[in-house]
Parts: sequence; structure tokens; C-alpha cells
Amino acid sequence: MKQNKALAAILCAAAFCAAPFAVSAQDHVMKISAPIPATEKDPVYAWMVAFERGVEERSEGRIDVQLYPSNQLGQLPAAIEGVSMGTIEASFSIIGFFSSLDPRFRVLDAGGLFETPEQAMRSFQQPEVREMLAEFGAAAGVQPLVVVVDGQGVIISKDPIETVADFRGKKVRSGGATPLLNEPLKAVGAAPVAMPLGEVLPALQTETIDAATNSMAVVNGFQMADVARNVTYLPGTFTIIGAVVNRDFLATIGPELAQIVMEEAQKAESVVLAHLENVAAQEKAWEDSGGRVIRMGDEEAATYLETTGSIVAGIVAGDAQMQADYDILGAAAAAVK
Repeated sequence: MKQNKALAAILCAAAFCAAPFAVSAQDHVMKISAPIPATEKDPVYAWMVAFERGVEERSEGRIDVQLYPSNQLGQLPAAIEGVSMGTIEASFSIIGFFSSLDPRFRVLDAGGLFETPEQAMRSFQQPEVREMLAEFGAAAGVQPLVVVVDGQGVIISKDPIETVADFRGKKVRSGGATPLLNEPLKAVGAAPVAMPLGEVLPALQTETIDAATNSMAVVNGFQMADVARNVTYLPGTFTIIGAVVNRDFLATIGPELAQIVMEEAQKAESVVLAHLENVAAQEKAWEDSGGRVIRMGDEEAATYLETTGSIVAGIVAGDAQMQADYDILGAAAAAVK
């Protein structure tokens, strides 16, 4: 009996001593790259922080989520390639750059689908849209981890853009070499230049470009008012940001941990929704830094939407798969309007 009690005590002590090591053991590392700066004022970085906390807590330390903002793991093209190759587990980007992995991502660049950022976010959360997005990137060995809205699209410029005519002749950075991003800009007379986010500020400083499409959160985060003070909201346009994750990584960590990763990715979307309510604060921050916020008048906004909308419709109609995906997004947008 004494031997049994002694053995039980030893086993109990061993279990107690081993428990902290079991909980803190990091079986897997998940590196997440992003071009945005490390500030929780930015909705994408705030999502990253919430995701890191949620995954590490629920996995009891079995997944060590490591955040690499500000292009620490390389500029967007290299980071995206890294996810496809498996050297980086996940990477954020403005959605247009993911078309190098799968042309189906291009449909998310279509303007005119949504009226507000909140409507766009709710549309992406619909089950049929999540199911559709889960197929994107399969051939390249990736899948979307999250797709979010970083606010209404804006264009930052040195000279104010108040009318459609003001676009004429301007070299404008776009978020990817895709027709749905670039052809509408051409239609209003601009010359689009596909450029990763990390190159925008120096390009504006050297006047390599005259303007750049972006979001209020990003132009504030990078303090772009120092080089270009005008920000104009683009009617019917929203900055769509996504992160892709390597499929082999999800397979390696197993179904239990993979489910935790995907569920926490969805839970962290609430942080982005909360940030979308802070439009006034974003605008004030821009104006406090010396910037100017411009909204087109109703007539000019209608002209912009009519001009760009016909281009978008023609591009979508020319691709059967894109049209099918576009219709799913359109139905979801109508359902949550």
C-alpha cells in the first residue's frame, strides 16, 4: 500500500512538473507577413494581434504565431511567393496582388458591388461567399485565411482630385496588375502603375507617381500627408485586404489545430468591423497631420460610377468564372443591404 501511495505521489509530482512544459511547448510556428506598420490603429494589424492572441490561447501554445509587419519578410511579391512555397505560413496583401496565385482573386477588385464598407464585410461573411473563397488559390497551394475591408477606397495626391477630369494624365499607383483595378483608372484618364505598398511613399516623394490608391488607415499609418496632402474618396470603391495561408501548413498541424486557426481568423474579423466605425477619427487624424479630405460632389460621383461601372461590367462579362463569382458576391451584397 505504501509503495502504491509513493508511486502515486511520484506520478502526480511528475505530471505537475511536466504540465507547464506541455502547455508552453510550441509545436508549430506560424509566421504572418504584412506590409502595414505595427499600429493597432490600422485594422489589419489589429486583426493580426487579435488572431495571434486567440490562436495561441486556444492551441495552448502549440502554435506560436509570429507577426512580421512593415514588410519585414520582404516586399509583397516575395512574401506572397513565400507563402506559395511554404517558407512563410501566411501573408497579407491588398487583394489584387493575389491574382498572381489565382486569377479568381481578381473578382474582389470589382468596384460598384457595395455601398458601404460594412456591407462589404457582411457580404464576405456570408456562408456561400466563404465557401467560394475557400477554393481560391488551391492550385498554388494556398487558401484565403481572411478577407476584410480596410475602408472605402481613397486616392492620395499632391494636386487635389475633386472631379473626374482631375484624373487625366496622372500616374496613379494601383494595388495590382489586374484589369479590374487598372482599366477603370484608364477610363477616367489616369495612367495606372501596379506597385507594392512599401514602394508608394518613396515613389510619391520622387514624383515617380502623382497619386496612389489606398485606404485612410494606410495613408495615416504611413504618415503620407508629409508628401501628398490630398485624399479623395473613390465612389463605389473599397480597399479589400486579404491574407492567404499555405495549405501544407494547415495539413501539417492537423485538423484540430487547423480548425482553431480558421475559426480564430473569423473571430478576429470583429476587430476590423469595430475599426470601420472610426471613419471620423481617421479623417481627423489626417487633417491634424496637415492633410485635406475630399469627397466628390453628387454629379461628379455619378459620372465616376457610370464611367468605371461600364468598364467593370465588360471585364466581368468576358470571363465566365469571374461572372459566376461576381454573381455570388452580388447576391450576398443584396442580401445584407
